[in-house]
Amino acid sequence: MKAGENKVEYQEKVIPIMGCPDIRAQVDFYKALGFEVLGLYTSPNPYAALKWQSIELHFYGSRKIVPSENPAICFLLVKDVDQVNRSFTEALKNRYGKIPRSGFPKITKVRDLSGDRRFTLTDTGGNTLYIGMPATEEDKFFRKLDNQEYTKPFEVLYDILYSREDPELANNMLPKYSAMAGNLAGLDKAKYLLVLADIQKQLDRNIEDAELHQLIADNSENSGDWKKIQKRFLEILDQ
Repeated sequence: MKAGENKVEYQEKVIPIMGCPDIRAQVDFYKALGFEVLGLYTSPNPYAALKWQSIELHFYGSRKIVPSENPAICFLLVKDVDQVNRSFTEALKNRYGKIPRSGFPKITKVRDLSGDRRFTLTDTGGNTLYIGMPATEEDKFFRKLDNQEYTKPFEVLYDILYSREDPELANNMLPKYSAMAGNLAGLDKAKYLLVLADIQKQLDRNIEDAELHQLIADNSENSGDWKKIQKRFLEILDQ
């Protein structure tokens, strides 16, 4: 380097490059979320570079890619997952006239998992983005039971529904949990019933919520933990 020349400063980072069947549709989708288009090339090799805050995503176009068969997954670590979820959800609602919860694209609510709080965003090309932040002990409230006998089995059921995102498998496992359902009480029972209600909601079935309604009503004057239960229940009904 010659005297007087400035060294170019850059930040080390990883930029995922994922596929999509239609590069223009892909760019339009991310622009609706607030991404900035750094570059768009339609021929001879479709390619796009997009940026949102410090996050950069690149895409290539290929007609061979089928959204329902696209295995690409990327985890985006953010500072405030709830704020990002609200922003992206509102943007998608404005674009499509409703919040897309199935198909391509789609977005989920924020979920509390073992190590992080996250939501899932699937774009028009079928790429899956996990967007989240590290979980605190308070964030793990809905996944943990005080009953030590059943806390591990419950975590398995919880993770199948929210981490694996497989309500059908979670529903098929419920007969194995009949003893647990009958022996839980208080907040533990309410957490189990919340999972049951969410399984039924995600499978478009009638929600059997009479017992949960009664538990919430009986404890309406109690601690803030019951307010969390009530808030989560309303979110499930509203999703």
